Amino acid sequence: MFITFGAILGFAILAGGWAYARGRPQRAHLRADGVQEAKVIVRERYRPAAIVARRGVPLRLRFVRDEDNPCSQKVIFPDFGISRSLAAHRTTTVEVTPNSEGEFLFTCEMGMYQGTLIVVRERAALARPPAGNRSH
Repeated sequence: MFITFGAILGFAILAGGWAYARGRPQRAHLRADGVQEAKVIVRERYRPAAIVARRGVPLRLRFVRDEDNPCSQKVIFPDFGISRSLAAHRTTTVEVTPNSEGEFLFTCEMGMYQGTLIVVRERAALARPPAGNRSH
């Protein structure tokens, strides 16, 4: 019984760690050309599901649609008036300049795939740069 309890506890810790890492927002990287950029893999959902970007800085999102599920053929940013078709097994770029702080939803056409663009003021974004990105 003790071994079974240990196995269950170990599995719960691993599953919790996986869920935490999967749900962590990705920070958009600021490129030398002054544009921030992030990649989103589209396969059964958006990965990452949350992206942190700086207010007032142009943002380039590269959606890599790694499937042909009809649900994922479009991405919609309702607050920005953006709707883009995503070709199967291709990369589609969506560009926006977020001028307001807050959380902005992006979805597939059916609303089954959901993501969040988290826009923060520049100072807050610079407080914790992405790990491994020391080009700032």
